[in-house]
Amino acid sequence: MKLRLLASTPNVETLIATAMLTTTSGAAPSSLYHRLSANSEKVKEIVGRLEVQHGSILEHNRVDWLLEAGEGDVLKVLLTNRFFTFTRLGSNQWLVSANLRSVVEYASEGGEFSDLLLDSIKDRWPQVHAFGRRKP
Repeated sequence: MKLRLLASTPNVETLIATAMLTTTSGAAPSSLYHRLSANSEKVKEIVGRLEVQHGSILEHNRVDWLLEAGEGDVLKVLLTNRFFTFTRLGSNQWLVSANLRSVVEYASEGGEFSDLLLDSIKDRWPQVHAFGRRKP
């Protein structure tokens, strides 16, 4: 099985930080987002404190991957988490799409696909990667 990150919503960590602050701040989400967009260190600090009481803070994004896997592997993921979408591109090639909440939730399942998902995000979103590596 092989997995390659293709694309994602831009500024994912800024969106996560905005969602986190929206729950505790009276400021408008758009105002928070624009302030955070100009302060990447603040974004890292906020996302570094990531705790999900309600996973919706990880839902405001979309991530796409290219997966090489058999039908059985794909079926296992689909039966475990309904929030991954798979589009067949060829006999063993799939376009996979999900949000980071789905990635973090699936990480608790363990296994090869879980490890590939987490490895695919570790450089781009290290705080989310570290959160996904935590065991419940």
